[in-house]
Amino acid sequence: MPGGWPLGPNLQDRKFIVVKDMELRQRLSEAAMGQPYVALWPVLLPLDVAIAVDDMSLAAMAEGLGTCWIGAFYEDKVKEISGIPEKIRMIVMLTLGYPSESPAARPRKKLEEIVAYDGWRS
Repeated sequence: MPGGWPLGPNLQDRKFIVVKDMELRQRLSEAAMGQPYVALWPVLLPLDVAIAVDDMSLAAMAEGLGTCWIGAFYEDKVKEISGIPEKIRMIVMLTLGYPSESPAARPRKKLEEIVAYDGWRS
């Protein structure tokens, strides 16, 4: 690609932190703007790349596990608690565990309501 990255550079510039320690999960729950369920799940994954979260969520579901994306958190606090270097950006955290319930799927909007082509359409 002229002037840009070559296709598929395979940089693999990601790192995953698996947090099982209850005290650390509690501290990360506070850093996640007080979201209590962050500490309640048995595993928390601070991640620095979002596309992997999607793949991990799908793989977890195939194994009967539940996940929840955590996008609201104080990045500096999560870095401090987890020992993540300042230069690394935190994009998302992911809870992981066996779900305590299996609610029915919520109705979804029709594709025409959520997709617009070649510009915004009301």
